[in-house]
Amino acid sequence: MKNNLLVVVDMVNGFINEGPLADKNINKITGTVVNEIKKAIQKKYTIIAFKDCHMPDDAEFKDFPPHCIGGTSQSELIPEVKSYENNLIVIEKNTTNGFNTKAFKNLVKGNIWDNVLVVGCCTDICVLQFATNFNEFNKNHNRPTKIFVAENGVYTFDNSEHNAEKNHQNALQRMQDLGISVVSLKEKTNFQMHNEKTR
Repeated sequence: MKNNLLVVVDMVNGFINEGPLADKNINKITGTVVNEIKKAIQKKYTIIAFKDCHMPDDAEFKDFPPHCIGGTSQSELIPEVKSYENNLIVIEKNTTNGFNTKAFKNLVKGNIWDNVLVVGCCTDICVLQFATNFNEFNKNHNRPTKIFVAENGVYTFDNSEHNAEKNHQNALQRMQDLGISVVSLKEKTNFQMHNEKTR
């Protein structure tokens, strides 16, 4: 059996349901994310869920408005994902890049996964940074792990200074250019990481 990993990035209220950085349009991927969680549970894959979780004085707030403060509802997984929390390895992060968290690096030390599927938000920030850093790490350490990003399982926010679709597509292309497999998932079929149709 393949040793596969599903990574759910920042499906938290503060990026979808409430707060200064929330965009309800990101809910368009919620069904796909939940479907992949269900399948991963059924297949007994490891599932990691990153939660953006900050202290009130975190350095990130020099670049972004205060958001996802620990202990508030913004830092909690959205209800659709939270209902599966007992099946997830939840990792809190106070920066955009979950790869750099101590908890994730400790997991990497003890595990070499065959395939990793990444879903969540935001495509051009947290997803991009995690996937590219993890991919580079695997190459540098001669690990056979293959990184997949679901184009219909990730998305980003939209505002007057940040076009969601443009930034989403640009980030997908950048990841693909770096050797990450960008795939399209079908909600009602079992995802096969080794032969899924790529873009």
